[in-house]
Amino acid sequence: MPKVVHIIHEGSGGGGMTLALNYFPRYQNDFETVAITGCAGSLPDRLRATGVKVHALPLDRPWSCVLSIPSIARVLRSEKPDLVIVHGQWGGFCGAVAAWLARVKRVIYYTHMPAFYTDWDLYRLLRDRFVEKVTCAIATRVVCPAAANRYQYLLRHLAPEEKIVHLPNGIDLHSIPCVTDKTALKQELKLSADGPIIISVGRLEDQKRVDWLINAWHLVENRVPSAHLYIVGDGSERQNLETLAQQLELKHCHFLGRQPEAYRYFLAANAGVITTMFEAQPYSLLEAMACACPMVGTASDGVVETIQQGETGYCVPVADPQALAERLVELISDNTLAEKMGGNARKYIDSHFSLEPIVARQIQLARQTLQNSDLFGI
Repeated sequence: MPKVVHIIHEGSGGGGMTLALNYFPRYQNDFETVAITGCAGSLPDRLRATGVKVHALPLDRPWSCVLSIPSIARVLRSEKPDLVIVHGQWGGFCGAVAAWLARVKRVIYYTHMPAFYTDWDLYRLLRDRFVEKVTCAIATRVVCPAAANRYQYLLRHLAPEEKIVHLPNGIDLHSIPCVTDKTALKQELKLSADGPIIISVGRLEDQKRVDWLINAWHLVENRVPSAHLYIVGDGSERQNLETLAQQLELKHCHFLGRQPEAYRYFLAANAGVITTMFEAQPYSLLEAMACACPMVGTASDGVVETIQQGETGYCVPVADPQALAERLVELISDNTLAEKMGGNARKYIDSHFSLEPIVARQIQLARQTLQNSDLFGI
């Protein structure tokens, strides 16, 4: 079989681990599959348990990833892959450069989270432009999970139209059960049973703008005092967010930190919420909808492309806590509406984001890239 090497900078947590565990093992029926990953977390061992050969390198931080380019190139020269698939900003850049150094002719770049979304100062703008331009130049194909991302690559002249592919993320519905007894699940997860529950899952970083949610929750508590908000996740903004919640004197805003199998909290919820400034296509949103949880999200990129307005949930303008609060109150005040939207959400995920058909499209793209002699990469 042809050999494929996946390169991803993460070794623990987040959407990177989810996509690696979902996708890499499923390539094994069609390709000899090898992964190069970060080494800080459990991802290498979990991939090895599925039969994927893994090289764990210090890729988990941007500069350590850059400094590991020679090591990645040495692994590629040893493995002699027919195709390299690179994932994300730093795994993409470092993996693509290493593939070029190792003379691998075919590279697919899955963007996941484009670097240019953090162009907050001159240094980042120049750095991110360089990173994306180099990666896209080396790549044979550039894959964007959201149509909005594809537009951004075209707008910024990072790659020609014929090189860019739109292919959404997928979710394994078989791994997410349908829960009929929410009371037992709430007890297991140590959630309140005396009022409606809203769940937010994600990293507590600037990008996610959980402060919008906390400000909205102040308005929600005034109207529905029995409602509870549970924030699952951790990050550099956690202390600031907890301070904000204290300043607003919120009674039912709970920070749970990072939790295993965080999607299970959506199974126990009346509704879920995702607030973000920018996003490719978040796995937490797909998981929530697969849990038959109606979602309220900020209208950004992959979020607005995934939530069907008024059918599976609601999108609200970014930086608008008032609009966010209105939609949350609507869902927690109308169980019939919330259940209907939740059922629609799971059906929509099944028909549009089911993992197996999307993996099949990935495999097809990989095969087409291997067969195509008209290469775009440098």
